[in-house]
Amino acid sequence: MTDPAPDPAPLRVLLVDADERTRESLAGLLAIGRRCVVVGSAGHPLEALDLLVEFSPDVVVIDPRLPEVDGGRAFITRVRQLSPSTRILVLGWSSTIEQDCMEDGADAFVRKTFRPRELVDAVVAASLGRLD
Repeated sequence: MTDPAPDPAPLRVLLVDADERTRESLAGLLAIGRRCVVVGSAGHPLEALDLLVEFSPDVVVIDPRLPEVDGGRAFITRVRQLSPSTRILVLGWSSTIEQDCMEDGADAFVRKTFRPRELVDAVVAASLGRLD
């Protein structure tokens, strides 16, 4: 009898959204199934960049409507510069935002109307560098 394969290490996630309640809700959803662990949470892009450098997350989940950032586009560019291996998942409402963020280097996009399991699946897909 062989031992079952160990569960993969949880994906390390950084949440970036201006609304603290949204970040708390996302953290709770990502904890479902223990596939993800939130290593940091930020409401401002500068704070998020500090956490990015400190924790080297596998995936950054962002709302592109960040304060002091041009639709999240500048933030995505900065994440790519500081941590090229970190994957970026954008949460948004519109296909225009989706197209802009994908052109700027985001790895995946999920609409904010997602079901709880879809969020975890989107983080996993982003970590693998593919859009599902």
